Amino acid sequence: MKLQKKFFLIFLLISIIPIFIFSIYTYTRYTNLIEKQVTQSAENLMDVASFQANYTLSNLEHIVEAMYLPKEDHVSMVDNLKKYAGRTQPTDYDIYLSNEKLNSTCQDFIYFSPYINGIFLFTPSGNILGYGYGNGINISHDYDPTLDSWYQESRALEGSTYIYGPDSKDFFESSSPSISFCTALYDVHTRDFLGILMIDCKPEVFDLATVNTMPETASLTVMQKDSPLYITQSPGLSDFGTDDSLLLEKDLNLVDLTLHASINRDLLYNEFSITQITLIFLTVTCILAFLIISILLSKSLTKPITYLSSQMARSDGKYDVSDSPYFGNRNEIGTLYNSFQEMLDERNRYIKNELENKLILLDSQMKSLESQINAHFLYNTLEAINSIAAINKVPRICTMTMALGSMFRYSIKTKSELVPVREELEHVKNYVAIQQIRFDYGFTYEVHIPDALREVKVLKLILQPLVENALYHGLNYCRAGNLITVEARREKNRLFLCVTDNGRGMTEDALTVLQNQLAEKPEFKELGRRHGQSIGVKNIHTRISLYYGEYYGLQIFSKIGQGTMVQITLPVMDG
Repeated sequence: MKLQKKFFLIFLLISIIPIFIFSIYTYTRYTNLIEKQVTQSAENLMDVASFQANYTLSNLEHIVEAMYLPKEDHVSMVDNLKKYAGRTQPTDYDIYLSNEKLNSTCQDFIYFSPYINGIFLFTPSGNILGYGYGNGINISHDYDPTLDSWYQESRALEGSTYIYGPDSKDFFESSSPSISFCTALYDVHTRDFLGILMIDCKPEVFDLATVNTMPETASLTVMQKDSPLYITQSPGLSDFGTDDSLLLEKDLNLVDLTLHASINRDLLYNEFSITQITLIFLTVTCILAFLIISILLSKSLTKPITYLSSQMARSDGKYDVSDSPYFGNRNEIGTLYNSFQEMLDERNRYIKNELENKLILLDSQMKSLESQINAHFLYNTLEAINSIAAINKVPRICTMTMALGSMFRYSIKTKSELVPVREELEHVKNYVAIQQIRFDYGFTYEVHIPDALREVKVLKLILQPLVENALYHGLNYCRAGNLITVEARREKNRLFLCVTDNGRGMTEDALTVLQNQLAEKPEFKELGRRHGQSIGVKNIHTRISLYYGEYYGLQIFSKIGQGTMVQITLPVMDG
């Protein structure tokens, strides 16, 4: 395939694929946004509608509460009903006064609640108090409600509200359907039954048309259990199924009452169909535009690249493109020509810089390896300190704290990579002091080093990790031995430091594996990082080899059941 066609296909793909992805992304985001807005609008509608319905219910509850509140004569309507609970039949004058009392108690609610048809009180004596307020809502005085189910249901609820309707009631003169809210009243002191309060309302008591902000697409229904009490729906809105509807439900403040909203998705989304057409048109237009641009770009790039490739293919190795018309261009092609001309010089500079970078990596690796040594020791020591502090209030805590502080100060000291042997021994001494307290002096630590060798300078932090290995792996936490010894000797210009334990030792296979690991050369991949090597014995061996040379490092001798000796070989550097 020719280069021009390849460029054409590449430009075409890198232009069409992003456009296609962006179009799908934009359409999806837009659809999700519309869905979110529709859902949010529906939830807002539910909040407003439920507030309105609960406000209506609270007004009805206030009527019930008003029955218990005393008026100017310090007598509540409930107190007035006590005369109807006894055996003495009240007089007509008593009934007149009770009706006036009921009318006085409820007149404000009736004035501000046009949906109330009437308020009635059915007393235990059989007397019916109250009036209807139009619409033919009147009750015959010889009506006996005690045999009707609504009366029995209301008494059974013992003060909770029973909703009766919506339907026509044969004890009313009017045949219009209504919704009645019935509540049993009781003496607040004796809990004696005093009657049933019935608040009869028009079905429009639950009309939510004034708060329905989406009348063309949403219907609101107040449900009692599974039966609808009232449906607020635009006359032009036809019934729609659940598949194309967004259904929401919310409990109202009265038991068994819920508010349901059903919103037609299709009617809402039809308003946004023009957006889909616009997105498709823009996508096709962009694809055509990028098709033309791809052809032009492929042609403009083919000539200079072909010329440069012919220069690079010359067999004499003389890649001189300075006389090319593209050499001085201040664009990507000119940059390509200039870069090619500088390639050989850059290659030479690269060889030199690579050597310097290797040396920097070696130095950085040593610092990284040193900083990683024994991070877990801090946690073990702090755990021991916390345990002793919690269980035993003893001065040994002071010893551990001072030793730990000395170790930290020594570890972060950066004046020099080389320190006298005595400072390394002091660092090990602090470590051993902590571990002897931790393991209840279950092991012995001995040092056999002549004073003359204690001033010889060695690489910092090479003894303590080996003593730690002897304690944890050799003595197996004081379960397989009890002695750790540090010795030193000098042979000509070499210093030998030996860390020995009388622990469990190693098998020949384990010793061979460890010795093979020490024999491996470090593999550098990037600054301060190594392939999954351990940070104990291998780490120390690597540091010594990098610092002093490959002839120096660690040797390990061990026999199963007899212990282990780790020998450090260093050049003598007198202090």
